[in-house]
Amino acid sequence: MARNRQKAKQRKAKQEANAAKGGGVPESAGAPPVDEGTVKAAASVDAAEEIKRTAKLKPEPAKSQPAKAAAKAPKEKGRLRTFLRSSWAELKRVQWPDRKQMSTMTSIVIGFVIIAGAYLGAIDWVAQKIVNFLIF
Repeated sequence: MARNRQKAKQRKAKQEANAAKGGGVPESAGAPPVDEGTVKAAASVDAAEEIKRTAKLKPEPAKSQPAKAAAKAPKEKGRLRTFLRSSWAELKRVQWPDRKQMSTMTSIVIGFVIIAGAYLGAIDWVAQKIVNFLIF
């Protein structure tokens, strides 16, 4: 299982546990009562922060900086090497199909190609007969 999925499941379990406890914040503490909308909003904010953190995005440029200056940031060294390494790592995590799955998928594709070819051939034959009838 991918790490991100595992973390997401752990986060979801923690949120469900907190929701079952009543949000973990007593209502007498002056906090507003927890309802479904605020829980979803908090979860979406947490998810957005997690996505930014895991994607290692650069921080957005400050508003005081002109857009052109932010666009002309110096290029990182070794971007191609980093890309190739991350691509290779991703290919290692792919679950490749075995011979049986590959033959099954190939036969399904060939079957659909034959069906589509027969359908298009029939339509072409009917259209040809109609055009020949109208011309001659």
